[in-house]
Amino acid sequence: MKTFNVTIPIAGHAFVEVEAEDEKAAIAKAMDEVSREHLEEWTPLDRFNSGNVCYCPHPWEVTAEEA
Repeated sequence: MKTFNVTIPIAGHAFVEVEAEDEKAAIAKAMDEVSREHLEEWTPLDRFNSGNVCYCPHPWEVTAEEA
């Protein structure tokens, strides 16, 4: 039996609650504070993209909404 070191790309999302004046400031603050403990969901992937096809799960971009 052989031993292999396998690197797997992952994609997912984190949920971070912050206090800020507006959405732009909230996103900036969350980007500074995010850590592994904020991971909500993740998925192992064979690849992130191939050609013009993206295999990453939704959401694809950062969003902020007032609670």
